Amino acid sequence: MFSRLGDFTFRHRRAIPAGALALMLLVVVLSGPFGGQLSPGGFNVPGSQSQRASDLLTKHFGAATTQLLLVYHSREANAGSPAVQAEVERSFAHLAKQRQVASVLDYHNTGQSIFIGDHGHATFVVVNLRLSETAATSQLKELESHLSRPAGLQMWVTGAPAINSLYNTALEQQLKQAELIALPVSMLLLIIVFGSVMAALLPLVIAGLAVPTALSIISILAAHLGMSIFVTNVATIVGLGLAIDYSLFFVKRFREEISHSDVETAVKAATASAGKAVAISGTAVAIGLSSLTLFPAAALGSMGIGGVVVVLCTLLFALTALPALLSLLGKRINLLSVRRGLHGATRPSDHHSNFWGWVARRVMRHPVAIALPTLVVLLAVGTPFLNLRLSTGSSVAAIPVGPARTGYSLLTTSFPQAGGVDDLNLVLEYQQPLAGRLDPAQEAQLASYVARVRGLPGVQGVNGVLNPPPKMASSTYLKLLTLPPAQRPAALNSYIAGNIAGPVAQFEVANSFSPDSNQGASLVRRLRQLPGPKGAQVLVAGGAAQSVDFLNAFARTIPWAVLLVVAVTMAVLFLTFGSVVLPIKAVLMSMISISAAFGAMVWIFQEGHLANVLQFTAPGSITATDPVLMFAIMFGLSMDYEVFLLSRIREIYVQTGDNRRAVAEGLAATGGVITSAALIMITVFSAFALGHVLDIKILGVGMAVAVAVDATLVRGVMVPALMRILGALNWWAPRPVQDFVLRLGFYEEPQPPREPRAAA
Repeated sequence: MFSRLGDFTFRHRRAIPAGALALMLLVVVLSGPFGGQLSPGGFNVPGSQSQRASDLLTKHFGAATTQLLLVYHSREANAGSPAVQAEVERSFAHLAKQRQVASVLDYHNTGQSIFIGDHGHATFVVVNLRLSETAATSQLKELESHLSRPAGLQMWVTGAPAINSLYNTALEQQLKQAELIALPVSMLLLIIVFGSVMAALLPLVIAGLAVPTALSIISILAAHLGMSIFVTNVATIVGLGLAIDYSLFFVKRFREEISHSDVETAVKAATASAGKAVAISGTAVAIGLSSLTLFPAAALGSMGIGGVVVVLCTLLFALTALPALLSLLGKRINLLSVRRGLHGATRPSDHHSNFWGWVARRVMRHPVAIALPTLVVLLAVGTPFLNLRLSTGSSVAAIPVGPARTGYSLLTTSFPQAGGVDDLNLVLEYQQPLAGRLDPAQEAQLASYVARVRGLPGVQGVNGVLNPPPKMASSTYLKLLTLPPAQRPAALNSYIAGNIAGPVAQFEVANSFSPDSNQGASLVRRLRQLPGPKGAQVLVAGGAAQSVDFLNAFARTIPWAVLLVVAVTMAVLFLTFGSVVLPIKAVLMSMISISAAFGAMVWIFQEGHLANVLQFTAPGSITATDPVLMFAIMFGLSMDYEVFLLSRIREIYVQTGDNRRAVAEGLAATGGVITSAALIMITVFSAFALGHVLDIKILGVGMAVAVAVDATLVRGVMVPALMRILGALNWWAPRPVQDFVLRLGFYEEPQPPREPRAAA
């Protein structure tokens, strides 16, 4: 099949590159008018208690208001003084008149003490907007232009729109910085690997086709689906890495073949071998990333969709445009040569002088003695993962450095009586409509319930329908609350309607805990376990509740996602190699590489080691999306090296029937290119680790560690050791099953006997 693909690309070697370029340009152009905006958030779990509560609030009280938060700090403890408040009022007076602003709440117009914090040094203002969160984020600069700096006070603009804008800016900067570092360094490494500028350019050409095409398709999808703001960086990381990786393998094999055959034969042979390995590897990566769509949160699903898109684009151009370009170049692939290239690039490989061949032979002489301590070291590196603490990444430390983060930090530390920036919401749904009032029995039961809520650890206050408006006595208000709306003043009815609508009453629970903290999660669980008033179902919403629901759904989905990735990948490998044992071994080797990366991730980012070197503040937890993204990407990438190595080993095994020789010569032929590819991948991943978005930094470092471990200790030591121990069992499968796979045409029938024998 792949040989026929090589023949097709050779025969259409002029039309295919032109078509690839035209396709890329067309999609990029279409993404302008048909593209959509990437969205923040996406961690709500449909059907969860927090989501049901939010839906009830939206249904009965209208869509949640997007808020800008203005935070002020004074050197003196006079934030509540008339002079300071007048300066605060002046700073946002022009903004308050804009059509996007629905209302403004502060200490001056409410008189509520929750607006004064830090022992009188700080105050904040809530600006309620008539905009969605996405619209408010895109219009943030315009909104900020209507603010004036207050004399004698420091001011920060924060809240969801400002934090989202900070993320957008930081992600864009991180992407540009990574490209400026990764591309020239990769080019330099490719020149060193190939010894030819022309050969080195081809992987970057494929990346230049695949990544813009994928990002444009993602933009178009964003107009119809909720696509996370992190998708662009994740897709670029994957796209650059895969495009360079696959092209490197392809070009390497083509240069081997062109040294002793004509161009057409070389293209067909390279496509049949390297092209097949690339297709299998890409399938494995796509399977891994598609597992993200199993998670109920839209953000993870969108990253899975974006990842699959970039993998498919990379496969499309690597399997069509690349062999077509090689057909056009032929022996000119070595133009602008700076040296003769890698061993075997221009002449047949001398396997027994190759470093990795030497390593393989030494390892296979004492496989158990070498593999066992190596395995112990790898497992030891992974042990910090046992202390993993997951979160939803809403801590201050996870936010990029900037004014919005400073303001957010000040809010969370200086205004605990206001719940920082994230109250919990109690949504009480009664069996019957309340008709805008509470009868005396309901009022008494509700008061008893609220008193129990106030007694929970960490609760700073409970505000809702039982709290009177300013300047009204509580006793007077509670009596009026029992009357029908027709017997109350209109202004009071308007006030009550903010907390009672239909069958729903709502309360805000101010607390001193971060939404991502263990204490915040414990408070959510206590609130959910606390019996509610008679006749009412109590639902808990808010950041901490959303975090609890997300992590619960995450934990339920993880086993199924892992099972899907492992099962389908094993099936693909079985169909490729016709062996029962090799897929199991490949999965185990990948798990070892990934566990080492997970251990490094926890040790560095959760526990804070190397924080000064990598310039981050340790949040004490890992965002739940990071390890699952790493698993989805790295499981596929580790299959990349596995398939490329095993494909070459199998070629030699089919020819010789000697397992030991096949392993040594296969590693000798591929070890150098695998190491080179790994070095380039590490460069790409590390470049993304230099930015200020913590989640992307974690992904970059974690995947760089995984690739380094996989390409050296795992593929160079563990794989040859295990294949030496297993001997002919490596290639064994029940005869009927192997015959069935053989008829599918995915692999060649081996010459040695299929029945297992003692280790070679």
